[in-house]
Amino acid sequence: MKNGKNHTIKIALIFLIVITSSFVSLFLFPTRIDFAMERGRLTHVLMNIRLPEILIAITAGACLGLAGAIMQVILDNSLASPFTLGISAASAFGAAVSICLELNIGILWLSPGITAFVCSLISMFLLIFLSSLSGINKKNIILIGLALNFFFNAANTFLQYFSTPDAVYQITFWTTGSLTTATLKDSLVLAGILVCSIVVSILFSKDLGLIQQGERTAVMYGVNVNFERILFLLICSLLASSTVSVVGIIGFIGLVAPHISRLLKLESPKLLLLSSMLIGSALLVIADIFSKTILHPTILPISAITSLFGIPLLIFLLFFRRNR
Repeated sequence: MKNGKNHTIKIALIFLIVITSSFVSLFLFPTRIDFAMERGRLTHVLMNIRLPEILIAITAGACLGLAGAIMQVILDNSLASPFTLGISAASAFGAAVSICLELNIGILWLSPGITAFVCSLISMFLLIFLSSLSGINKKNIILIGLALNFFFNAANTFLQYFSTPDAVYQITFWTTGSLTTATLKDSLVLAGILVCSIVVSILFSKDLGLIQQGERTAVMYGVNVNFERILFLLICSLLASSTVSVVGIIGFIGLVAPHISRLLKLESPKLLLLSSMLIGSALLVIADIFSKTILHPTILPISAITSLFGIPLLIFLLFFRRNR
């Protein structure tokens, strides 16, 4: 009973951090809002510039945090993340194809976000198909995912090698991640996907707990491990690909968020999923604040900020857990 109360307090505190950092970002960063300015201009700055950026940071961070927690549970690998299995490389390749067709050949095809989304889904279906041929287990999924990751990275390199400098610049800008182009509609779409994903994940959280204890234990209790692995791989793919299609590639959020949850002893599947989702939101909102203020008025790539702070944070968490 006491543990349950402590867990509720921790979840509530993480939620409070998300809300507080969001309001701080809305009114204070990159510059303090001047409420004495003309009403129309004030409304435009808050509703059309800052609010969409904060909402997309909350929803995108939550999607990446949830996807990372699911991936680490179903693969029983603490180094797994939404981009371990080639989703980011496939997305980058899809966006690069769209940009190159437009700038190199003059063909205005689909937007980079749509092609990135389609290619990431293709990558995941390839992963599931090849895994089903070789056996749907943790080792095969990771190996095939790494192979797909290298393949799409190589294809992207070839595209950039034969592209114009302008196309290479746009591809590089897209792959570094940005929240500035997001709209309220994008946030609503991501929020809808997030709600559906967390509901399904919570419904299967007991099965995830059994899978965490080992495949044999899960099978003994009647869990269809292969089916649930495929289901959650599809959920992770949907979360990651939809996020990437809106904000580009943002690393380390999905990797670090579950580790912070475990550090807070929120280790049961249900608590891990909920807390990783909230921590992902908090991390991306805070990273967005840093990206806008470190070299203001220059806005730094959000992925560079998450990686810069994510690497030492991850190393600290690993050493802290080892010592404990």
